[in-house]
Amino acid sequence: MKKRFVAFVLGALTLLLALGATTALADASPGVQTAGQSATGAQQAAAASEATQTNPSNTNISVRVLSPGNDGSVTQTNSASSDASAANSNSTDQDSSQSQAGGGGIQIGNQSAGNAQLAAALSSASQHGAQNTNAPVRVLGPGNGGSVSQANDASSTATSSNHNSTDQSADQDRGGVSCGCGSTAAATPAADPAAAPTAAPPQLANAADSTAAAGNSNGTDQALGQSQAGTGSGIQTADQKAGNEQVAGAASSAVQEHPTNTNISVRVLSSGNDGPVSQTNAVSSNASATNHNSTDQRADQDQSGGGCGCQSGGPSIQVSDQSSWNKQVAGALSVAKQEGAKNENSPVRVGSPGNGGNVTQSNSATSSASASNGNRTDQDADQSDPSSRGTCGCGGGAGVQVLGQEADNEQAAFAASAALQKFGKSECGCSSSGNSNQPVRVWSSGDDGSVSQSNSADSTASARNWNDTDQSGDQDQSGRPGVGIQALGQQARNGQLAVGLSAASQVDPSNHNGPTRVYSTGNGGSVKQANDASSDASARNWNDTDQTGSQTQHGSGGCGCAGNVLIQALGQSASSAQAAFALSNAFQLKPGNANGPTSVWSSGNAGSSMQGNDAGSEANGENRDYADQLARELQA
Repeated sequence: MKKRFVAFVLGALTLLLALGATTALADASPGVQTAGQSATGAQQAAAASEATQTNPSNTNISVRVLSPGNDGSVTQTNSASSDASAANSNSTDQDSSQSQAGGGGIQIGNQSAGNAQLAAALSSASQHGAQNTNAPVRVLGPGNGGSVSQANDASSTATSSNHNSTDQSADQDRGGVSCGCGSTAAATPAADPAAAPTAAPPQLANAADSTAAAGNSNGTDQALGQSQAGTGSGIQTADQKAGNEQVAGAASSAVQEHPTNTNISVRVLSSGNDGPVSQTNAVSSNASATNHNSTDQRADQDQSGGGCGCQSGGPSIQVSDQSSWNKQVAGALSVAKQEGAKNENSPVRVGSPGNGGNVTQSNSATSSASASNGNRTDQDADQSDPSSRGTCGCGGGAGVQVLGQEADNEQAAFAASAALQKFGKSECGCSSSGNSNQPVRVWSSGDDGSVSQSNSADSTASARNWNDTDQSGDQDQSGRPGVGIQALGQQARNGQLAVGLSAASQVDPSNHNGPTRVYSTGNGGSVKQANDASSDASARNWNDTDQTGSQTQHGSGGCGCAGNVLIQALGQSASSAQAAFALSNAFQLKPGNANGPTSVWSSGNAGSSMQGNDAGSEANGENRDYADQLARELQA
């Protein structure tokens, strides 16, 4: 659009030179006024957490002879937490006033207001070669066995918010001569404010949680008034810009390499329940970028002639450009990886009734990204050239009016989750890791524990836009015997993109449940293996867009002068685009699940063996926009 504006202006100036209508700036004492204002606010918050365990070993071996009692549990914990917050609630007011009377004049006014937010959070939790062992031995010692648990946590939170209120006002006035046919010129470029807050926070962890939020609720008002009175040439240029940008990023990673959890209890004439063995690896990432700004832009340009009957009224040029954009990006990434994980529960019971413990292994990754925009944008521009600067001398110059309005809103949300369980093979090709529950019972009644393994990845991405955009442009030329050109362009764009990706992979998983019973009543435990991947992507747009353009041209006013050349060009464009992509992949390579109980004179039910693999994806691209376009052109 800006290229078209430049083309119009250059074409108009070329036309003016060809017509020979340009008036010299002689005999006028030029005055130059320059005003610049700048206000900047910046916030930065950073938080970093790291929890690392390298080759930790926890062992609990208790020996009981004729000693009833409960065994203690084995617990390993490593945690790190960080919190960072940056907030800005400033109020910025800028006011500039310029006035000139008579003669040539140049006025330049520039206003700039910027607010930037950056929030970064990083969490890392890793376990390398972690080993937890609980091996109690009981002889004539009833009691319950202790549990084995392993945990590693890291949490980071970063928040960046901006609730500023920015007001900018610029007034320019030049009062020229009312008569005398003196040549004057005025150039008034003004007002170039921009506001672009950003925030970008990332994270890593094991049982890792990351949250990043970038919010902007600013109110931006821009008003610009330009007025010229007198004969001769007149040039008015107005430029208004307002931008708001938010970025939120969250990344979490939890890695477990060759962790081993073992619970081996030996019971002789010792009743009691065995403790469970559990291993968990969880990752969660959340990123949210939200914008609820209110942006008002108003520009008024007015040129009025002298009414002196002069023979050489100069050209008048009015150029107004209004631009407003809002962009939000939210990205969340979660990775949970278990490599060579091994969990064993092998209790031995002789004359010891009781229930066996469960073996549980889980690996999960969850990502959520949300980018939303609820802005209200108003753009209003008026251009008025009510006289020929000669009124009735047939020497009025050319008039050029160029007006452009542009409003853009874009949202993008990306969420990706990956959960990987890799167990590997030994040199002989056998599984080198996995989950095993192999209790041995002799004259020991009771139920065996179950073996469960789960791997899940879930991603949710949402990009939403419910803006209200109003664009209004008015152009008026009257009483001009020369050439009149009016060009008006309005453009409103809305775009949403949501992408959700999930992958859950199990490579050579192995779950084995092989209890042995001799004269031991009871039920066998079940074996469960599940692998899930789920992705949701939603891109929705229910904006309200109104575009109104009006162009009016009136001729020479009945002076008997030569006929006018009047040109009007008006274009309106409103576009809305939504794209949603969801992809889920659940992959199992050579899964091995075995449930082989052995029973000798032992009544009871054998456990079941279950294996599931699910992938679900959902994508929704919805548009409920209301676009109203009205264009009016009048030549008289």
